[in-house]
Amino acid sequence: NLLAGNYKDHQGYQGEYLPLDYYDIEINPGETFALAVDENKSIMLFTLIGEVEVEGELVPEKTAAKLSNGDRVEITAKDTKTHLLFVSSDALNEPVAWGGPIVMNTREELLHAFRELDNGTFIKEKMEY
Repeated sequence: NLLAGNYKDHQGYQGEYLPLDYYDIEINPGETFALAVDENKSIMLFTLIGEVEVEGELVPEKTAAKLSNGDRVEITAKDTKTHLLFVSSDALNEPVAWGGPIVMNTREELLHAFRELDNGTFIKEKMEY
């Protein structure tokens, strides 16, 4: 299922600030799903049910996997029907500093964000309900 973005001749919702292709894929046991991809995109998949094999690497159930660059991906379901999410988005090509739920570009930015979180200034705008 196409959740967002584009797939072949089909167009779904495309966000203005975060354009991405987001697919909900089911693969029968032993079958392979092949997909042409843009080698300049950042691609991730997340297995919800079952495990898959991608380029000889096993991706267990309930696991996120960041794929390497290429123009095609083949995803093979192992012994059970597999359900996974596939996300392709613009690659940021920026350094990443990650700490728990917060992702920044540098360790200094990450520490600053945690200080703001501690003193209650991390969220800049409040949502109106």
